Amino acid sequence: VELQIHPFLPATMRLTLPIVLLALVLTHSRQPLAFAVADETAAAAEETGEAVEAAEKCEGNEETCANPGVAIEPEDPACPSRPHIIRCAAAHLDVNKNNKLDREELQDAIDSLPWLARGVLKIIGSVDKIMSKCDADGDDAISIDHDMDATKETCLATCFKRKSFKRAFFPDCEL
Repeated sequence: VELQIHPFLPATMRLTLPIVLLALVLTHSRQPLAFAVADETAAAAEETGEAVEAAEKCEGNEETCANPGVAIEPEDPACPSRPHIIRCAAAHLDVNKNNKLDREELQDAIDSLPWLARGVLKIIGSVDKIMSKCDADGDDAISIDHDMDATKETCLATCFKRKSFKRAFFPDCEL
């Protein structure tokens, strides 16, 4: 695509327009640069052993241990992330704290909703539907460690479903 500049524009305007366009492109393409810097930082930390030390300090205390080298972005309330939904579900719905959302726990959570709020089932599906989409190994429990990772494409895959799930079960969760 060639940019055609009108010949009647003043000479300074002819030069300014391409520079402004270039600046716009560079401004809006900063994300890959940020990823490259983060990758370089992680590689440097691995070489020096800093990553191992940080992991050892945080072992067994993942909720409160922050990685000082990684900036944590706040959750977008309009579109909560899957990891955020998983953390909130573990905190609010996993009653027996086995890192799995058992069929009974999910059914109890749905049964505890006011009848008007059960409209969420039209969006996310029944317990059977949720289990078929989110329980990868078919053991009647959605494990946080295995199943949620294995079902990224089918379980709470859309922003709308994640937002609806959060609004129904744990609207104030900020984990």
